[in-house]
Amino acid sequence: MVQYISDVTEISPKIIRDCFPEDIHEEYERGQISDQEWFVSYKKALPQPNCLKETDFWEAWTRLLGQETNVVDIMIRLKDTYSVWLLSNTNQRHVRNEIEKKYAFSQLADGTIYSFEEGARKPEKEIFNIATEKIGADSQACLFIDDKEENVTGSISAGFLGLNYINTQQLERDLGPLGVY
Repeated sequence: MVQYISDVTEISPKIIRDCFPEDIHEEYERGQISDQEWFVSYKKALPQPNCLKETDFWEAWTRLLGQETNVVDIMIRLKDTYSVWLLSNTNQRHVRNEIEKKYAFSQLADGTIYSFEEGARKPEKEIFNIATEKIGADSQACLFIDDKEENVTGSISAGFLGLNYINTQQLERDLGPLGVY
């Protein structure tokens, strides 16, 4: 995303990273602001004047998601025995335009919990409480896997068992001793 925006605006990648409006991004992922408000806030956070067009911004935004990994194969195997849910800090635009159309994992999940629908984000305890309520399970019966250590720590604080995802091979090794894979 950063390089694409740099290419279309001629603003350096470092400045783009430094200007990222994290607080407003969190509002966006909580569903508190619209797509349009997010774009305007992002554009305003960059050095002024700038030539960032909305179409270029959304193209860059789409590029954030990357390719689906073979963790889907693990999901398929786990689903034979366990309920598998997706808990994601995301926004309506990514779900509507990308996740639901291009990725298998959202269709494989028994259910989804998206931050923009719930008004809470990982690693906040509230999102994990919402998850246990939706799933209908006690937190101690839930295993949470995430690629961000702070989210795993948040899940553990909420009573979940947590694993930090590094790669598929490591995840398989981590699941083995738990008796779930």
